Amino acid sequence: MSKLSPTGAVSSVKPAGCPEPPEQPATEPHHRRISRVMLLQRDLNDKPVPVPRPSAPTASAVARASAALRAHGVEPVGPECTDHVDLVLVLGGDGTILRAFEIARERDIPLVGINTGHVGFLAEADPDGIEQVVADLVVGRYTVETRTTLNVEVVSPDGTATREWALNEAALEKRDRARMLEVAIGVDGQAVSSFGCDGLIMSTPTGSTAYAFSCGGPVIWPEVEALLLVPVAAHALFTRPLVLGPDSCMEVVVQRAGFGGAEIWCDGRRSLDVPVGARIRVSRAERPVRLARFNEAPFASRLVRKFDLPVEGWRAPSSADESEPVADTPADGTTDGPADHPVEAAAQQVLSGGMT
Repeated sequence: MSKLSPTGAVSSVKPAGCPEPPEQPATEPHHRRISRVMLLQRDLNDKPVPVPRPSAPTASAVARASAALRAHGVEPVGPECTDHVDLVLVLGGDGTILRAFEIARERDIPLVGINTGHVGFLAEADPDGIEQVVADLVVGRYTVETRTTLNVEVVSPDGTATREWALNEAALEKRDRARMLEVAIGVDGQAVSSFGCDGLIMSTPTGSTAYAFSCGGPVIWPEVEALLLVPVAAHALFTRPLVLGPDSCMEVVVQRAGFGGAEIWCDGRRSLDVPVGARIRVSRAERPVRLARFNEAPFASRLVRKFDLPVEGWRAPSSADESEPVADTPADGTTDGPADHPVEAAAQQVLSGGMT
């Protein structure tokens, strides 16, 4: 297999460094009774930070969730708890949920989100349903769904390597606003293209409705095993988003970056420096995240509801439409029969034995 060189050229040496793709566990029901739940909300380290108010929607929702958990004999704890925790219950928007996934992934426990933010694509319910969510959690009336995460590695020209992970995306960005990034991209060691751009987004199916979506990438259903690479403001004719297999390894070599170099942001929360000449490798991580689900509604329903998509005019076929054939009716309102067509009339007589 060919290798991507720092200049974008192709050599015949087989590349190394991309880990073997892991096997992802399937979605399965959860029946174990919970006794301790970690309750999280927007943190003061999140920016921009509104002044916390006791009457704020998130604060009142947290109080209701804590009361509901205690009413069912479940102990609510904070992020400082070091004892065993069965599940993470987070109240906030998508940014807060992404922060909570850092804790849930490290502890390998499921997470359920209550949306008190804007879109809340990763959230499972709205604040009005907190009590029902807690009741379903207590009796185990939910399933645990695994979501693919990314392993991100940056190898500097001097050979030093830094690593991070991402649930939504790893976004390569420039620091010099006045200059483009010059990058060469490859897949599984094969050089694919080189061009100038403002950045690159390497995304999971979960992140396909986030930053990658805003930059023209396709929406990928969560159950589809795939990776996504989306250029940002590419200065080239042929730079379409690439949908790759789940076992693929995306490689990017930063050839030029202007003043200050570049950086790669994981879920908009954790960053790695990317000097000129560095090689970025992004592949599926060994450890996924676990997301608790309470309903079996299709992903399309969530897409329509969260994005408020216009669906007027859509009509699903009714049972009557499918069972009753529609006859061809001429403009005068009469229905043609076999007698009106000599060929069809003759065929009917043959079938009935009237002609020899």
